[in-house]
Amino acid sequence: WELNVAASRLPGPPPRTHVRSYRLTDDRFVIGVAVMVDAAGRPSFLQFAAKPDGRDYPEFDTGSAARYLIDETKPVATYAERPIESHTVESVHKTQGPTTFAARKWVSPDGQTLMFTAVPRNERGEDDEFLFVFDRTGD
Repeated sequence: WELNVAASRLPGPPPRTHVRSYRLTDDRFVIGVAVMVDAAGRPSFLQFAAKPDGRDYPEFDTGSAARYLIDETKPVATYAERPIESHTVESVHKTQGPTTFAARKWVSPDGQTLMFTAVPRNERGEDDEFLFVFDRTGD
C-alpha cells in the first residue's frame, strides 16, 4: 500500500514516502509494517504482530527497535485491533499505558484502497482527526 497524499488529510507536511504492508500468518497474527521517509528525508518504520482480538501487543518503531538491539529494552508502545465488519478494524495505540491514538482502518469493496482515520489527542487536550488513503501496490 502506498500513501495517496492528494486524497489524504495529513498532520504537517506530507512525507516523501509512506508504504505499508499487512499479512496474515497461519496462526492468525496480522503482521503490519509501515516504512516512511518524512518531508526532511528522515527514514523510520513501525512494526507489530498482533491477533485481531483487542489485546495489546508490542509495537516497535525505529527508536524502540534500536533500543531493544542495544540493551533488550522492550518497547513501551502497544497496538491492539479488533474487527468491526468484514473489511474494517478498529485499533488502539498506547504508549506506556495511556492511549496515544485510536484508528479505524478499512479496505474498499474492490480491494484497491486502504483508508484509516487516526484520532490523536493534541497538545490542547482536544482530538484531531486525520485521514490516510493508500493505493494498492501489490498482492
